Amino acid sequence: MYNKVSRVVAALVISALIVCAIPAIEAAPPPAPAVWIIPETLSFETTHTHVGDKFNVTIMISTTAPSYTWQVRVNFNTAHINAVRADYTGTGKSMFFAGHGTVPVTVQIDNTTGFVVHGESLVGSDSVPAGSGSLFWIEFQIIAAPGQEETLTSQIAVEDPSLGNTFILDPDLNTVAGVSVGSATYTYSPPPPVRDVAVAALTFSNDHPKQGDNITITVVVLNNGTIPETFDVIIAFDSTPIGTINVAALAAGNSKTLTLEWNASAGAVGKHTITASATVVPFDIDPTNNSKGKQVVIMSSTGPNTDVNGDGKVDMKDISEAAKAFGTIEGHPRWNPAADVNADGVVNLFDVALVARDFWKI
Repeated sequence: MYNKVSRVVAALVISALIVCAIPAIEAAPPPAPAVWIIPETLSFETTHTHVGDKFNVTIMISTTAPSYTWQVRVNFNTAHINAVRADYTGTGKSMFFAGHGTVPVTVQIDNTTGFVVHGESLVGSDSVPAGSGSLFWIEFQIIAAPGQEETLTSQIAVEDPSLGNTFILDPDLNTVAGVSVGSATYTYSPPPPVRDVAVAALTFSNDHPKQGDNITITVVVLNNGTIPETFDVIIAFDSTPIGTINVAALAAGNSKTLTLEWNASAGAVGKHTITASATVVPFDIDPTNNSKGKQVVIMSSTGPNTDVNGDGKVDMKDISEAAKAFGTIEGHPRWNPAADVNADGVVNLFDVALVARDFWKI
């Protein structure tokens, strides 16, 4: 019987909803005799739900012996919600007393103290056998919104029977003992934060330094998320860390430019990779954008300036480097500043000829 009644109640609840669907978790009802609320969990987010929107709860009952009268008080937090309507779940009566003659009453709503009281009685010598069913529904309106990082949480609770406002009477008008009660948890919060830090750019003041030269490593980091983030940026030469820069409370949507001075004497002559990596914050939605690498060529400090690849001698590798950069200026994809031997801003035949002239020079 409980399952059949629950299906009907669920239909009533859905039809009465004004807001988007309520994410609800229905737990097992309290042990009978009991009065409780469904759904037990009411969770809303500001992206879909707004102040002024409404939602419904339904008050349920279960008994272990015949019953004659019920009265229920439901308390709520008036700082978060107000009750705007309430009524029996059936036509003019509760579904629990469906098919019986009843004495209905007008529901009482108090948005100052924060409660709803409703009740119903059978007539004459009638009684309802032990069982389960729905009593009444309450429509609430949201009246307060949470702050940016705040969650409003409160209870919509059936009042403890010991206070005398919630009770079940048997056919002899005796108060049924041991009535357990339940409540619903209401929460209203912003959506979960989006977290995503990224390394947007990595540049060097000179990507062909000679051994012993100082270069400036510049890193641009971004906070693509929705909350401030604090993290470290680790700069490594090949796989060896050469510096760590802390970024504190970078605001959502903002970027920051970081610099590190580094001496190229730490590297052997040849091609290497410098990497800038931001530590991954919890729940980062895209850890793949947390790192960037860029090639740096360490040049020999003693070799001629026609040693384009910086390995300490001029051979066909240097001629091919100059030939590959032929016809380019800074900004071109094939631009190689080391191939601009005469430093006139363009790699042309003069540069290629100068490298070829020094073939096998060390």
